[in-house]
Amino acid sequence: MPSVQGAVPMEAGTLAEEAKRMATLLGLLRVTTSEEKASATAGMSEDKLDWLRSQLIGKDVEFDTPFGRRVLTYADQTASGRALRYIEDYLVKEVLPFYGNTHTEDSHVGSKTTRLVHKAARYVKRCMGAGAGDALLFCGAGTTAAIKRLQEVIGVAAPSVELRGRLAGQLRTQERWVVFVGPYEHHSNLLSWRQSLADVVEIGVDEDGLIDIAALRGALGSPDYANRPMLGSFSACSNVTGIMTDTREIARVLHQHGAYACFDFAASGPYVKIDMKSGQIDGYDAVYLSPHKFVGGPGTPGILLMNKEMYRLNSQPPSTCGGGTVAYVNGFNEEDTIYYDDIEEREDAGTPPIVQKIRASLAFWVKEYIGYDRMSLREHVYSETAMKRLVSNPNVWVLGNTSVERLPIFSFLIYPPVKDSLFKAVDQPGSDRWLEDVKHKRLPLHGRFVTRLFNDLFGIQARGGCACAGPYGHTLLKIENELSLRLRSAILEGYSGLKPGWTRLSFSYYLSKDEFKFILAAIEFIASYGHRFLPLYQFDWITGNWTFRKQAIKYHLMKEELALDTGLDVLIKNDQSKDEYKIEKKLGVNQKKFESYLENAKKIALSLPDINQQTVSIPKGVDPDLVLFYI
Repeated sequence: MPSVQGAVPMEAGTLAEEAKRMATLLGLLRVTTSEEKASATAGMSEDKLDWLRSQLIGKDVEFDTPFGRRVLTYADQTASGRALRYIEDYLVKEVLPFYGNTHTEDSHVGSKTTRLVHKAARYVKRCMGAGAGDALLFCGAGTTAAIKRLQEVIGVAAPSVELRGRLAGQLRTQERWVVFVGPYEHHSNLLSWRQSLADVVEIGVDEDGLIDIAALRGALGSPDYANRPMLGSFSACSNVTGIMTDTREIARVLHQHGAYACFDFAASGPYVKIDMKSGQIDGYDAVYLSPHKFVGGPGTPGILLMNKEMYRLNSQPPSTCGGGTVAYVNGFNEEDTIYYDDIEEREDAGTPPIVQKIRASLAFWVKEYIGYDRMSLREHVYSETAMKRLVSNPNVWVLGNTSVERLPIFSFLIYPPVKDSLFKAVDQPGSDRWLEDVKHKRLPLHGRFVTRLFNDLFGIQARGGCACAGPYGHTLLKIENELSLRLRSAILEGYSGLKPGWTRLSFSYYLSKDEFKFILAAIEFIASYGHRFLPLYQFDWITGNWTFRKQAIKYHLMKEELALDTGLDVLIKNDQSKDEYKIEKKLGVNQKKFESYLENAKKIALSLPDINQQTVSIPKGVDPDLVLFYI
């Protein structure tokens, strides 16, 4: 892998540098608070993080919103990472000039490209702790394709619902796989298993909102599943709450009952060390993840790293037949075809995703270069700080268990404020439950409306909805079966806007401190004033979209506020020279812009009425009891 100019990759460091690094880490063990830890490591980490931020494509880009021009502040890393100039430049300079199709060693471009692809695969396997008994497959565009490939190679994928029913009826009970899934699963790790030939057993949460290990043990030991092939497919981290799964404990439990242990690392893969440890009691048998969520990862394929023992197609054609998978084929007898024995080769049909594989390995290299201790410490500080601020806000409900280990992935609901007098009891003993009751009796702002305000007022990129985790959403929002089915009926009638959801954002380790503080301040602003902006937006009950009303009376009354100048325009109007602008930028123009966005948002909010009644009419075909958000 290439090295950063002026820096040395972690694995290439000298013994002296390694000793110094270890001494620093040992020193951190004697530091007590997160703030002190952050201060102690600032000198060690900021250089690499400054470099990383300088390489972000789109850094400091601006775009127009209804309230003026805004710097784009990205807080949607759980959905997808950001591209890096360093990686793209490397591809342009070192890969694309010599790009050629693989499957040949006879030409310079074919030989060079083949070597690069093999090198990329070896590096990714090394980063994930793969051994000789593991196979790495690059699949589609993300984890969804990787899980589907696993289903294909273990023989449970069904081509259609109709054929699924026929095939399932012909299988003996002992031949049917049993797949155990957890409560946090993304739809990718649930729906495709439901549509397979396997029997799916869903494990719920315990009283702490974590995976119910006792229930898993009980299900694994059920006589109904005796002598049947079994595997567990669990999320290593919730993409909704950031709550981490104890993958080692679950792997032990699964292996003790003769089941394979498979884990979805899509949400946590960009931030944690993945070590397969194949063959060990707490090791993994399969791991799937989406490198596009890594910083530098957009445009990469999904990854399936699996124990070769799970592969069931050795004596059959591969899951996809095509060029590059066969040693011999003729035109007169299908049975004469000889497919390669090597799993990675036979499962890589056609022209492989060449550039995408190399880009994925570079994204892994950046992850290793930054270092896990550095990422973990910074994200712990962000998570701890944000949690303290948000859980103490009476207008914010952070979803999930707020006292367990989690990545800084926050999904929350924002409630319009109520009179201060209602919260006088908060300081009284036992008031926490009362406070939660007050929150839940109120209706929250629509999750996508809050996301729209983040975008329009502040330029912050967040995500609204259910984060493709519908069943977990039912648990988090306490939606009972009857209400769920009533919502389903309304959605069938076309009212998708009724779907319950939340707002989600991430505090990735490479966010600057100014960006982190700005995002927190924006959350708190919307918690105080967000409801005032409802009259400025049109809600589409069919799609769930919120659109700014360009012809709203308030729009005309607030033209000056809505056309606020920011950044470079202000500096030019003040007749500052380019040199002065450069100096100003070094001193933190973005920080000043962030402050101006917050100030201007408050000015606009105070010019709007503090509404406490319904502002949007409910369509005749919609049951008001199904409107679970404040309008």
